Formats: sequence, structure tokens, C-alpha cells
Amino acid sequence: MSQTNTFGKRQSFFIGVLCLFLIMMSTIAMSGASKVVADGSFVQAWLCGSWTDARWQQEFTAMKNAGMHYLVIGPVAECTAGEITQTLYPSTLPNTELDSGLNGRDMVDICLRNAETFGIKVFIGISSNDLWWSAHGADTTWLYNQMEFDNKVCDEVWSLYKSKYPTAFYGWYWAYEVDNVSFSTEAQQNELMTAMNIQLDHLSSTNEKLPFMWCPFMNSSDGTPQAYQAMWQNVLSGLHTTTGDIFCPQDCIGAGGLNLSNLASWFASLFQAVNTKTGLVMWSDVETFIESDWTSATWDRIIKQMQIEQPYVDNYMTFAYCHYQSPNNIDPGFQATYVDYLNTGTLEATPPTIPANFTAILQTNGNVALNWDASKDSIGVCGYYIYRNGIEICKKQVSRLDGATKSTPLVTSLTDAGLNSSTNYTYYVKAYDFAGNISDSTSQITINTGNSVFLPNKISGGCSYTVSIPANASYPDENNTKLTDGSYARIASKGDPAWEGVYDTNETPRDVVIDLGRDKLVQQFIADYLYIASSVYLPAQIDVLVSTDNVNFTDVGNLTLPNIPPGTLASSYKCINTLSSAVGARYVKYRVTPGGSWIFDDEYEVRNNDVTGIETEKEIPGNYSLFQNYPNPFNPTTIIQYNVLSFGKVVLKVYDLLGREVATLVDKQQNAGQYSVFFNASRLSSGVYFYKIQAGSYTETKKMMLIK
Repeated sequence: MSQTNTFGKRQSFFIGVLCLFLIMMSTIAMSGASKVVADGSFVQAWLCGSWTDARWQQEFTAMKNAGMHYLVIGPVAECTAGEITQTLYPSTLPNTELDSGLNGRDMVDICLRNAETFGIKVFIGISSNDLWWSAHGADTTWLYNQMEFDNKVCDEVWSLYKSKYPTAFYGWYWAYEVDNVSFSTEAQQNELMTAMNIQLDHLSSTNEKLPFMWCPFMNSSDGTPQAYQAMWQNVLSGLHTTTGDIFCPQDCIGAGGLNLSNLASWFASLFQAVNTKTGLVMWSDVETFIESDWTSATWDRIIKQMQIEQPYVDNYMTFAYCHYQSPNNIDPGFQATYVDYLNTGTLEATPPTIPANFTAILQTNGNVALNWDASKDSIGVCGYYIYRNGIEICKKQVSRLDGATKSTPLVTSLTDAGLNSSTNYTYYVKAYDFAGNISDSTSQITINTGNSVFLPNKISGGCSYTVSIPANASYPDENNTKLTDGSYARIASKGDPAWEGVYDTNETPRDVVIDLGRDKLVQQFIADYLYIASSVYLPAQIDVLVSTDNVNFTDVGNLTLPNIPPGTLASSYKCINTLSSAVGARYVKYRVTPGGSWIFDDEYEVRNNDVTGIETEKEIPGNYSLFQNYPNPFNPTTIIQYNVLSFGKVVLKVYDLLGREVATLVDKQQNAGQYSVFFNASRLSSGVYFYKIQAGSYTETKKMMLIK
């Protein structure tokens, strides 16, 4: 027993030393890494299902120009529990039908036909089933039956296409993704081994065996490289692979499961696992996206990933060049930058020019409008980083087509919302290119938000409302009153009782419909939301619709969403939309499209500028006062504030330069207090105006300027 333990400890020690050595070698290799080349891409049916021969030829031309030889399509059979299996080819298997999105096309045939011409080798994704994510590692009956069904798919696809396209039909892709959590026990690992062998043995026995690829993934927060290595060594020890089969782990950089600092340790461990299996080769599935905003990664990051992985892998697939870097789906600057790297062996290093004519302007609703001129670059501008108080709050990047026929221009503006009142914010912008080179910054502009401009008359307080999705029982809205009761959350925490929480894994849009009681003029719409990093999400979109009968609704716009700086842990935000002029409505619908499974909201407000009911009485002031209007100059709305010392009649009027009265804002008895009046000058022309108050013996006049 003691000898066995001693041997085990020595073995563990030597394995640990070997892994450390490999990591050190990786670091050395990276410092002088040779050129790395991506050799293929995945493509998903939702993107390529409608492609014609001409469109496939465009894509294969782009891949060949980028030095690529492999493509993974599918899975060709998509199974959803309780539904008919959707296929990408005309199947005769029971309970299957051709995916309606293909419009009768045989996607597999079109792809293989053009791949045969272009010399592209295609891996056929066999099948997938949504039950994999809930039943794998637990339900062997389901999983083994699924493998038997998948074998029938293989037989059918082989008979339809292998002899027809012998070169293009190159391999099989096992589409079930294995993580580093679900098969942690020996029993679960044996289940995985058995399931994969059902397929491998069938392919070998029917002479349908081709290179067999699968792409597991990992998350560093859920385990260690050593544990994942041990798991795969156990599975591989009984797996019936043949020479040329491909273990192609996702590098998980795009999705955030790994990062550039720990990538080498995970790939070194998986490399050791693969080396225990004779004939098995290791490739990398390089993630070429950024999961936080689903944008395309620039080439500096992608190439760094491949360089880190270079000591451990024989080849690189991408997930997915066809989606994120292909000139047929995004700005051709991505491909031009990569082809230049392939030709020179060096990633181009010239940054774009500084964005010119940068401006930052405070809007009447408290938002800040940023604008700048487009930068220039030797290959092209990929996007812009926008900074607030030295922290990146947003990036604007070239968009993908993803099925659209026309790309949208690169945006050179941003509205920054959800800001605090009476606060200084300093802004600047930098441009970046497809290689990740970043320009110097624009000049910095500081804006003080002053008093946030809310229309003074809230007409939704205490109003009844309906919701299409109820609040979660743990964070309830008791008696359907919380969203209009005027009780605001005091802290950015789920524990504040003013918040209600809505949980929906399907992220279904939720309607909040407020009944104002009768037809009223509505002009401003406000909603409060909570943000907690990786837990509670802001909405992806908030549309506002109005109606007089609660049946026919008209869309009047959407609330402006805030830009959240990276590293923000928790914060609350007020989202606002102010119409240029009021509209009539009794019912106001907020359609909230979730940005994640948890949404926490507080108050929904509807406001107008009705001067007959706008005063807000506060503490008794020490004297009469008339304050300068804000903003000033204004267009076309502004707020006038004043103090009343004692009860009496108050008159507040507006006059033009000739002394003619143009508006009466207040003419009534008022108690002592502090008041705010909203003035809408949309019917007046630009120019200088005066506003005058008379309260008891107190009289004062101030000047303001309307600029349209």
C-alpha cells in the first residue's frame, strides 16, 4: 500500500513538473511565435440556410483567400423535446421535416456541391437535442437512444451525399458540447464514453467512418485544468477513436470561460490528455467574438489566442470566421487586415487618425449628446471607444449583416443617459482598427448636468396597471401598486423593498400598461431599473406605446438606455424619453425587452407640462426669490424656479423684447414654498424674452434666450 502511494505521489509530481515546463515553453514560444494561420470555420444554418450557389461561392472564395480549407456545418438534424425534428436536408426518418427556414432548399447538397468545386473539406454536424443540456450526465436511456437516432442520420446523409461529393464530404462533427462540470464523476464519464462509442462503433462497422471531431469547452471558475485533464484521460482510455480523429476544444476566450492569462495552462493539460490516446490529434476551436456585446474580435486578440495555443495544437478552426470576420458578413477590413498578416507575417501597426470635431452637448432631458467625425486608417476603421471620466463606457463597432442585405454605417455619435444631476462628466473618444491599433484620444470635454429636467406634472402616481409577466414571488409586487406608488428604491440592491424582480429564462418582452384614468396629454416617460453585474440586467430595449382604448396602441419611441462602464458592480438607472410635443392617451404601455433572465424595476412615470398643476411645494424659504431659468439658452423648453415667503397671490408672466405679454405661467393664490414652472416656447420664435414675478410687494424680472 505504501509503495503504491509513493508511486502515485511521484507520478503526480512529474506530471506537475511537465505541465509547468509546457507552460514555460508556451511563454517562450509566444515571445517569438511564428505566424499562426486559421484553417477553417463553423457556419450555422440560421446564417447560411438561404444561401444560393452564388452566395456559397462568395464564401468559399473568401475562405480560400484567407488560406482556409475546412468548414463545419450543421447539425443537420435539430431535435427539440416534444417537437418534430428539423433537418437541413430532405430526410425520410420518422418525425422529421425539412427546416421551414430553408424554403425547400437542400442546404447540405448546396454546400457540398460548391465545396467540391472549391476544394473545401466539410465536417457534417450530425445532430443535436436540447435535452442534452438538462439530461446529459443523468439520463442514460435518453442519451443512448439519441445516439441510435443519430446513427440513422449518419446512414441517411452518407447514402445521399458521400458518393456524390467524395472529397468535400470529409468528416463528422459530434455537436454535443461537453463541459468541465457535467461529467465530473466516474459514472458520468463512463456514460459519455458509452454514448460516443455507440456512434463511433456504428460508423466503423458500416464503413462510414471519417475523421470525427468534437469540441468540448471549459470555464475556469468551475474547476481546474488538472481535473479536466483527468476527466478526459479517463474518457479517452475507453473511447474507440481511430487515427485522425480530432479533439478540438473551444478556447473559451470569446465567451469568457478562459482568458489570455490562463489559456496556456488549460491547453497544456488537455494536450497531455490527448497524448494518452494513440492516433488522436488536437486542434483548437478559436473563438473570434466578444460575448459581452457579441461583436467581432479584432485580430490582435485572435492571433494572440492562436500563438498561446500553438505549442499544443496541430490546426485551428474558428468560431466563427464566416460569422464574425468574413467580408460577406461584415466590413471587408477584417479580411484585408488578416490577409495582410498572412502575406507579411506581421500584424499591421498603424493606428487610425484621431476622431475630429468632437462635441459634447447637454440635452434638456439631462442626457449628453456626443458627436465626432469619422477617423481614417490605412485599411479601415473598425470602431470607436467612448470614455466617461477616464473609463470606457461604450464602443461603437462596424456591424454584421447576419442576413440583412445592406450594412449600417459605422456610428459616430452616442447619447449618454442615466446620469446624475449637478455632476461633472468628462468625455473623450478614440478610434481603433481591425488589427486592434488604437488612436490617440480627442480633446476632453467636461459637461455639468445641472438640475435634471423632468416635466413637472406627474400624472401616473397611484394609477392602476397590468403586467403581462408577473413579478417573481421572492421579489413581489403586492397588490399591483409598487410600480406607480412613488416609493423609490434608496439603494442599488435587490434587498431594497421598492424593487420588484421579474425572472424569465426565455427573456420574453414584458408589457407594463398604466391606466391614467381618463384621456390626458402625455409627453415624458420614465422608468427605473437596477443593474448588478452578472446577476441583474438592464433591459435590451424599452418601447413606449400609447392608446385611448387599450386595444389599438401607437409606438411613440423608446427610453434611452445608459452606458455602463466596465467594472460596475451595482447601480440604479433612470431611463427617460421626452416627446417634442404632447400626445393624447389614457393607456401607456412600456414594452420591456429583457437583456437577461433577471430584470428589476421600480417606478414607471408618465409626465406632462400642464401648467395648471405643476407646482411642487417644499420647505418654507427665508425670502422671495426668482431664479435664472434652466437651461438657458433653451430650445424649446425650460424650467423657472421661484420662492414664495408667505401666502398670497402669485403672478408669473413672460414678455417679448417689446414688452408684449406672450405667456401667463402662474396667476393664483399660493402658500409659502419653493416652486418650479415648466415653460414650453415651441410656438415662439428665437430671441430674447423676459419673465416677471409679482408676489405681494415682491417684483423681479429676469432675461432668458430661446434658440431654435
